[in-house]
Amino acid sequence: MARDVFVLHGEYAPGLPFGCTHIRLLRPLSHPSLAGDIALTHGTRLPEDGAVDAVIVERLPHVSPELSLAESERLIRELETREIPYIYATDDNLLDLNNGRPWEATPGREARAAVRLLARRAAGIIVSTEALRERMENLNPRVVTIPNFLDERLFGPATGPKLATDRIVIGYMGTRTHDADLRMILRPLRDFLGRERGRVRLEVVGVVDDANLAAYFDALPVSRLDPGVDEAYPRFPGWMRRSLRWDFAVAPLSDEPFERCKSDLKYLDYAALGIPALFSDVRPYRQTVRHRETGLLVSNRSDAWAEALEEAAGDRALRARLARAASDEVYATRMLATNARRWPEAIDRLLEPPFAPNATS
Repeated sequence: MARDVFVLHGEYAPGLPFGCTHIRLLRPLSHPSLAGDIALTHGTRLPEDGAVDAVIVERLPHVSPELSLAESERLIRELETREIPYIYATDDNLLDLNNGRPWEATPGREARAAVRLLARRAAGIIVSTEALRERMENLNPRVVTIPNFLDERLFGPATGPKLATDRIVIGYMGTRTHDADLRMILRPLRDFLGRERGRVRLEVVGVVDDANLAAYFDALPVSRLDPGVDEAYPRFPGWMRRSLRWDFAVAPLSDEPFERCKSDLKYLDYAALGIPALFSDVRPYRQTVRHRETGLLVSNRSDAWAEALEEAAGDRALRARLARAASDEVYATRMLATNARRWPEAIDRLLEPPFAPNATS
């Protein structure tokens, strides 16, 4: 009999769960291969009636960040009263996000306390990376790592690399929390675009608004792609497949406590789209990308990025080889079709008695 699982999540607009919610929970748990194992429902509030075998609480699902600790306490009391076990799930190291940056309001002290409370009182925790498991296991020893996987229903069959032309298009994609990563390679990127004006241009998805983008790059050949209504999951992969015609992409990432717990999702996206990429040589990518086989790993130094940009732009055969190898690997090993079952297995494991949530808040 299928286990009734309710995912409690936040949303960035009414009725629109965050992209990470789809990637990490809604797409895996609704995969057709799990029809006999999981009966999934989800929302921003617990169902008032109806049988629920377990709840997965994602990140901080509360409407009011400044009241997140009180709301977490109320949530735990309600679950305990109704005798419903819960699992805490997160794909980000919220405990270290913006630590040491007092000008950033999110997450505040109360939100961090709420994360610790939810993690400690849970039957277990599901995370996306081994680094994040190491960060969370001091709060709760029952932590399971499930890497990110792509939903083949959204990405479709593998595509080959872009057909070669005389003009090179470099791509960069990231949420606004990755603005600092883009700035990290700004100098070598600007210098390269300036030297290769007329032959190379940059396309950016997300990260910064048009005003900041213009300030970063002045009159250099840079444009911003706007997904519009397709920005929200599950439509975004289809938009990427239709819209991104990049010769190669860049994926810089800082080597800081928050970033070290990030996943290799950009590697998965680019590989599935047939786009070869340059990745910072940091833990999230180093554990997945094989240098010069499925991508280029680049030290976070300006001279290293300058050299990598020159090589990727000048070596068409290298780009094609990297794109094919990465695509083959991701379609063979990182799709839900062959990995969705890891989710019910993890849920069963974490809900096996006896579990003893840590009552210390």
